[in-house]
Amino acid sequence: MRFPPPGRMLDLGGRRLHIRSVPGAIGAPAIVFDAALGGSSLSWVFVERSLAGRWPLFLYDRAGLGWSDASQGACTLPALVEDLDTALQQIHGPLLLVGHSFGALVVRYFAYLQPGRVAGLVLVDPPALEEWASPDPEHRARLESGIRLARRGVWAARCGLAQAVAWMVGTGAFRLAATSASLVSGGRLRTKSDFNFAPAVKLPPEYKPVMRWFWSRARFYRALAVQMEALPEAARLVANLPPLTNLPLAVLSAADTPDSQAAEHARTAAQSSRGLHLTARTSGHWIPLEEPELVVSAIQSVLA
Repeated sequence: MRFPPPGRMLDLGGRRLHIRSVPGAIGAPAIVFDAALGGSSLSWVFVERSLAGRWPLFLYDRAGLGWSDASQGACTLPALVEDLDTALQQIHGPLLLVGHSFGALVVRYFAYLQPGRVAGLVLVDPPALEEWASPDPEHRARLESGIRLARRGVWAARCGLAQAVAWMVGTGAFRLAATSASLVSGGRLRTKSDFNFAPAVKLPPEYKPVMRWFWSRARFYRALAVQMEALPEAARLVANLPPLTNLPLAVLSAADTPDSQAAEHARTAAQSSRGLHLTARTSGHWIPLEEPELVVSAIQSVLA
């Protein structure tokens, strides 16, 4: 393997999940991180550096992302939560769950299924449940376009084209990389928001080659496709969950989160008598990489 995993590979019976524990103060809640669609355990590097040594930390990669093997089964929200539950069997005591974007759906559903284990939640720019649970034609078209693009990425990775695009991103040739990605996608990439290079751009220099390696592998694009396909049903499941009542909770919105989605974030925070809604000052959707201090502040508030 070109870049060995920093954690250990947990055998799930025919496939492996990459997990990593960082020791912290004895008796403190373990902080568990679940990354966005297309992200990995590396997405939390700046947050981890701020918290390391003070609290136990647990990071992992969902199936097909980062160092984790792809899953051959159905990619449903309950299946993803089952993976996380298995990974967390080694952790005893209360958990504080931190989920970004699609990862926020995973940790929210985990908290519903395992309420006795969860001491608090931090949801970082979660998806708009009202939009994705029953997507209108515009959102359905966007989702289907993304799925087609990811499916083309599988082919591109097998042909070596995805590796070329990842290399161009890493060298700073963004316009050329976007043009190449557009060709791979059949001309479907037309806006900046369609192909977000933030994970490779914002990471520390020593991690950028690793991210480029992730993006050159077919399993990465396959995982993107199946998790995007799972988004509507996952959003419906979370939208129908009972209120959080008094669970310590923080919901974060990006600086450019649409007003309707930010309003939904505020309503989610208000479900709990100990809920907090925070808005980033400058960062877009990738708050953990662009404004990690906001995530750290939210975690500290929930812990308090």
